[in-house]
Amino acid sequence: MAVLVDDLGSPLFLPNVYSTFSYRDVGSSPATIKKVLRTLGMAYLWASARKLDLHAAISSETFLSIEQCEDLALFLRLDRASQDRELAVSLEELPSQVVRLEQVRGGFRHKALELTACSAEEGAYRIRTVAAFLEFQLAKIEQDLARPAPGASRQKVVHPSIRRFKALTPRVSSADESDVLEGMDEATMSVADEIFDPASELNPFSTDFFKHRNHLVYRIMTDAGIRRSELRFVKVEDVNYSRNRVRVRVSKTQARTVPISSATALAFHHFVLEHWSKIPAKQRQHGYLFTTAQGDHLSADTINLIFRTAREKAHELPDDFAPHALRRTWNDRYSTKVDKAPPEKRIPREQEEQMRNRLMGWKKDSEMSARYSRRTIRLKSDQIAEELANEIAAGRKKDDE
Repeated sequence: MAVLVDDLGSPLFLPNVYSTFSYRDVGSSPATIKKVLRTLGMAYLWASARKLDLHAAISSETFLSIEQCEDLALFLRLDRASQDRELAVSLEELPSQVVRLEQVRGGFRHKALELTACSAEEGAYRIRTVAAFLEFQLAKIEQDLARPAPGASRQKVVHPSIRRFKALTPRVSSADESDVLEGMDEATMSVADEIFDPASELNPFSTDFFKHRNHLVYRIMTDAGIRRSELRFVKVEDVNYSRNRVRVRVSKTQARTVPISSATALAFHHFVLEHWSKIPAKQRQHGYLFTTAQGDHLSADTINLIFRTAREKAHELPDDFAPHALRRTWNDRYSTKVDKAPPEKRIPREQEEQMRNRLMGWKKDSEMSARYSRRTIRLKSDQIAEELANEIAAGRKKDDE
């Protein structure tokens, strides 16, 4: 379990409590929690460089000043080497007087040319993460330090310092549309279906165990659009064969139960009965569904290898045919399914996004649905643009006549 500690090795109370309530208790992955704590650690590194007791500052009603938040945002934009140089210089200086909290603005000891920044994407992530932490602390102060329920929604607290801090989030320029990864088209998925079919002559995997295990990996990811990290931690007991449901117990965002097809449920039943159950009980006592032939828990790299092997066998599969591509494909298929519904059965846009967010494990107010629907949006816009162009051309033809 990841824990943020100070330079003496003692756990830092506030960031560890925050990560527990906001991430660990709602099922976020260990990697996500570790990244959040590492980012919050940078805020404490900044406080050390400025000789500021951050715990005391964000636990009091005075909180942080606008100038301090500006300085913190600039510090978070630096790469680690520049941050370390800032800290080293501050530690070498002997304080000649008491430093007031308001006197940290423009506190960088190095010239601007000596400092290098991280990427805009990384800088934006750091500022957003620290801003959420500061808002969490401010909400606790205003609620008389009342303990919030795990995963409970909290009213957004607008504070001038935090507002200014968030305003310094760097703009991340959108990639050109041609560079954006999309889901697979149906022709590609048909090829993949055949490649992963255990009975297919094109199946590249060596043993029946690998063929049926990898087929089940592919089927569940295709049916449910779950992440690779979520798939790894599915246990045999998490699959309800009779109800065609899979429980996603470990998630980057939200744990949930998702449906699978009856064909995938049958593939699960066959794999467990004919292969998984024949692994020695001691080797599979962990209960994880996806293992090696010896019963070891399947690694993320092995899942990547499964897809790489499929690509090498079938040249029709593109280079971006990978675990996460199936998640994008699921979103494209979901959008198509919703759009094909007759008008009287079509669900409202807001409800559609809420349903998608639940199935994907995103938070209710997440904006991820647009990011994962790029292919559908592109095809729709291309279709409308083509129809418009034809109408314009037809109009010109009539004018010429």
